Amino acid sequence: MKNILTILFSLLITVTAHAEVIKDIRIVNEAGKAYDNSSVAAFTSFSVGEQVPDRETILSSIAIDVNRMRESGRYSYVNARMVVEGDGVVLVYTVVSKHRLRRIAIVGGKKSGRKIKQKSELEVGQFADDSTFEIAAAKIREAYRDYWYPEAKVTWTSKVNDELGTVDVAFKIDEGPKMGIKHIEFEGNDIIEDKQLRKVIQQKEKRWWSFITGSGKYKEEVVDADVYAIKTLYMNNGFLDVRVSDPVMDDSKPKKSRLSFRIEEGQRYRIGKVLLEGIEAYPENEVRRALRLRPGSIASVENSERGSEAIKAYYGNRGYVRTMVRPVYDANAETGIVNITYEVTEGRVGYINAVNISGNERTLDKVIRRELVMYPGEKYNRSRIKTSENRLRNLNYFEVVTINPEATGEGDKYDVNVQVSEKPTGQFTAGVGFSSVDSLVGYVELSQGNFNWKTWPPIGAGQKFKIRLQLGTSRNDVEISFIEPWFLNRQLSFGIDLFHHEYNYFSDSYDQQNDGFRLSLGKPLSRWTRGNLAYTLEQFRVFDVDNSASQAIKDEEGRRLKSSLEYTWTFDSRDRFFNPTKGNKTTIAPYVAGGMLGGETDLYGVRVRATHYWPMIWDMIFNLRGQIESVEAFGDSKKKAGTYGEGVPIFDRMFLGGSYNLRGFEYRDVGPTDPVTEDTYGGNSMAFWTAELTYPIWNKIRGAVFYDWGFVNEDSWDFNPSGHGDNFGYHDDWGIGLRLDLPGFPLHLDYAWPITYDDRYLSDKGRFNFLIGHTF
Repeated sequence: MKNILTILFSLLITVTAHAEVIKDIRIVNEAGKAYDNSSVAAFTSFSVGEQVPDRETILSSIAIDVNRMRESGRYSYVNARMVVEGDGVVLVYTVVSKHRLRRIAIVGGKKSGRKIKQKSELEVGQFADDSTFEIAAAKIREAYRDYWYPEAKVTWTSKVNDELGTVDVAFKIDEGPKMGIKHIEFEGNDIIEDKQLRKVIQQKEKRWWSFITGSGKYKEEVVDADVYAIKTLYMNNGFLDVRVSDPVMDDSKPKKSRLSFRIEEGQRYRIGKVLLEGIEAYPENEVRRALRLRPGSIASVENSERGSEAIKAYYGNRGYVRTMVRPVYDANAETGIVNITYEVTEGRVGYINAVNISGNERTLDKVIRRELVMYPGEKYNRSRIKTSENRLRNLNYFEVVTINPEATGEGDKYDVNVQVSEKPTGQFTAGVGFSSVDSLVGYVELSQGNFNWKTWPPIGAGQKFKIRLQLGTSRNDVEISFIEPWFLNRQLSFGIDLFHHEYNYFSDSYDQQNDGFRLSLGKPLSRWTRGNLAYTLEQFRVFDVDNSASQAIKDEEGRRLKSSLEYTWTFDSRDRFFNPTKGNKTTIAPYVAGGMLGGETDLYGVRVRATHYWPMIWDMIFNLRGQIESVEAFGDSKKKAGTYGEGVPIFDRMFLGGSYNLRGFEYRDVGPTDPVTEDTYGGNSMAFWTAELTYPIWNKIRGAVFYDWGFVNEDSWDFNPSGHGDNFGYHDDWGIGLRLDLPGFPLHLDYAWPITYDDRYLSDKGRFNFLIGHTF
């Protein structure tokens, strides 16, 4: 026992001998002079006289102290060091404190001082220093640019009170002239028209709608980009020697300034000979077929660069790695002919050794790998690499996606490195909207496009999750949705939707509520087509039926359960999901409810929708879209059929009118109508089509001219547009509109006039419609 005590005593003496003692903690300024700053003590890990096991512990702890002090926002500069003095150590913290902002003064300028203070984003009482004021001055300059003062100068002075720990700041503003670019002129452009040149530059002329778009404000930072854009346009039209000078501003009339670009077009070249050098592995004629350049055509730099890419693709699709192609131009200014020689370095055939993924801090590897179409052991294929890149970009999870081969040093084996840079995929949005259909609506939405239900935080598995709450004067909605795009590790999407919808705008005579859930399975069938099978169990409730309502509506009062199955086949070749310029989208959706599926609603039907876009001259786009649908009851629902709808409940009948189809009529006002109460109770067959031409007015703003045509018939499978009995037949209208493509807020404004209509219930009065969102 005595020996054990001796050993423990010896260890205690050894540990004590190696421990470090904090002799002093000093706080100094940048000049090394000591001063009292009690706030630092709140961030220090040690106290005077404390024993610390070793110096490594001290160094790591004061590094943490420095980070905490920097993150506090109270100091302009922070550093710390350890100094050995005799039998202990001294901790020295070098700090420059920020002061609390006591007063903000705005000197000069015609704008409200209160408004400019808001633009500076400074607040009395915050900690501030010189860098804080410089950032605030930049924000004020930017605000004045938005107020049409591009030459505004902002300087600042500050007064520090070290005793009180406060600082006062004064911003002096020299506004300069208020300027607007009324005209943008081009000098020396004989071949390319002003209209084409104005289209490619970022600087825009002032117009009446500038209060929305900000066009007409002088933007010095886009000068270089505009010069480059003009050069690019010319070089892609064969002007290889073009020169473009920096624009000159004539501000003799500041509010109607002129911005002038000087252009020296030079010779316009056409292609002479197209030569290939370095081709050894394949017949030159085969490689040449990949080119789209033809002698005698305009010598476009863009087309010649595409030729380089075509040659790279030719070799890359045959397994060649690192093929290099350099176009060399031999231009003759006198003849206007340029010969192009493609110098090719073929590289060599390679095989994929491994696929390495990096940069994905949150997204699981498998989410990325399942989008790739190249695999270890395969021959290198450039098209597959590009396809994999595009598929990863289309996930919308990443800011940057690059895929590059890297030699392994083992002969013809290459690693393929997939490098991604993630971006935020979650969104929380809230706002207030208004439309001519559902009136005033407030909403809150939480969504995650890269969801993972198995972990916390729930990010990284590529699933999609959304919760949306919408409350309004005419509707209330709660929606929860979840999508697994790779169900059972196959390219099979599985979706679950839970919903509650309450509609008060369907009719003045009743309200409707829908509660239920939806399960769906979807699978791509080809490059353009997709199939989706969905099962929905939904309870409908028709309530608050007006005493004067049509008997067709009174018969629907109460609850009804619907169990349905729908298959949707989709063809989509549009170039863009939103605001497409060309392509087609067609859906065919047969559906059935009741029967073996249960529920209290027995019906079947089919819906066909199609929309097609054609690009036209002068950047116009022609769109033709339409829909045809019919539904019929069977079984018990058919047996219970009354006078209206032949057993089809009102929530499955069809109506036209409003922002989505016949814009010259109120929402759901077109369809079979009770002649006594004038309530529209809907029909079992419907068709409509719309022809619309949009044209550019300004950046993000397009005008529209349209014609709408459609009919609703009471009987199932009745597509006679002429009408019979009480069915009036088709209705149509024409109108004009505006399309504002604002980020996150696409807005359609339309005014339409009826042409043909049932004058027993409807009038020829024009109608205004506006819609936030996109049509199908």
